[in-house]
Amino acid sequence: MPQRSYLWTTRLCGVVLYSLVFVFTCHFWQVGPDPLRGQPELLLFMLPGIVMALLQVESPLKSTLMMGLWGTLLGALLLNNSLFVHSSPLFVLAWCLSALFWAGCGALLVRLMQIVMASLH
Repeated sequence: MPQRSYLWTTRLCGVVLYSLVFVFTCHFWQVGPDPLRGQPELLLFMLPGIVMALLQVESPLKSTLMMGLWGTLLGALLLNNSLFVHSSPLFVLAWCLSALFWAGCGALLVRLMQIVMASLH
């Protein structure tokens, strides 16, 4: 398989995984009765970040953030108007930026583990 097609395949898989997590976790904060409760479901966004960092070794953080931006757009399109029914656009923006943060943390966690493992050998 050529390198170029591998890059597009991994990026597309990352965007799809991020979008699925986005749609799945949006359900939790839309049905929650208390708007001030915690958002532990945001930690699920570390999973696409970890996967993307393992697949894109050359630039894990950049690939993860680009995957997150495209995945957020795709997830928002999949949810259509139900995203803004239960909350304000400012809350949705903060939530999306939080999701990008946690995806980036997943990628950085993989990078940290790679550095630690390299220093042990």
